Amino acid sequence: MSNSQQTENNSPKRALVLGCGAVAGAAWMIPALAQVREKLNWNPESADIFIGTSVGAVLVSLMAGGISLDDLIASQEGNHLDIWNHDKDSGPWYPPLPTFKFTALNLFKKMRAGELDSLTGWVGVLPQGGFDMQPFIKLVDRVKKQSGKHKGWVDHEHCWLVSVDDQTGERKAFGRDEHESRTVDLSDAVCASYGVPGWCPPVEINGHKYIDGGVVSPCSADLLVDTDVDEVIMLVPMACSKPDKPFSLFKKIERKIRVGMTAIVDHEVALLEAAGKKVIRIEPTADDLEAFGYNMMDPRRRKLVYATSQKTSPYNVNTAVLKGLNSSS
Repeated sequence: MSNSQQTENNSPKRALVLGCGAVAGAAWMIPALAQVREKLNWNPESADIFIGTSVGAVLVSLMAGGISLDDLIASQEGNHLDIWNHDKDSGPWYPPLPTFKFTALNLFKKMRAGELDSLTGWVGVLPQGGFDMQPFIKLVDRVKKQSGKHKGWVDHEHCWLVSVDDQTGERKAFGRDEHESRTVDLSDAVCASYGVPGWCPPVEINGHKYIDGGVVSPCSADLLVDTDVDEVIMLVPMACSKPDKPFSLFKKIERKIRVGMTAIVDHEVALLEAAGKKVIRIEPTADDLEAFGYNMMDPRRRKLVYATSQKTSPYNVNTAVLKGLNSSS
């Protein structure tokens, strides 16, 4: 979009990027999105481009499909409105019994050959998960178009759901190619993006198998570099520039993973800003991390995470908005 177009419309062209983070990530993002709406006087569900990874793919699909942020808030607070019953649909806090297959052995081999980084490679030797994806399929099917131009998808021109090819380690943004999206079912794309290694099974789409997009990037915001958006609002549950310092061994391991993911986000933000985009980068605070614990899939912590985000998000989001909009581009 040109500067003159932006002035005439009196509104910047915005992309909303929601990253991976499982049950806890969704519970943290929804109060943060409410603050984004207040600080920018803008409805996140009206984004010009959506990019979602893992649980972020679930959320952007729902919003791009017509589910309002108020509905998502209500579902977190116990009024699921036949949309998303978190108490029944999130599964247990522990992974289901896995299958006796590797998640993506070829990714491990490519890492050993120096072609992929360690985060992507090591997840390849985790066992394939056995989580029942039916609740997610039913959830997403509520917004899937049953006829017309966008049959099998949402009625939005730019809803991109990020997964990773289990053979090559390359990211795939389903929905980015309009013609290809007509051959892809929305529920399959969401389940592929949410294919948490060791927890959820890979999903086959058009002859290829895909796993969670978060094994390469926690948000894939860099896919927007060559677009005409003016502002990128990104919520990244798995990054944290100012983490806490836990004593628990499991929490220490989780925070170590965050260091690598935060570095990826740093690089993507630098690319976006170099391309002239203003970036509003929102990530958890130390208090949010304490609420997360070490298992982002644990539904028992969801209410605590949600309540904590309600407390931390007003200041956290306001700070991110001021920093992002006042940055030079």
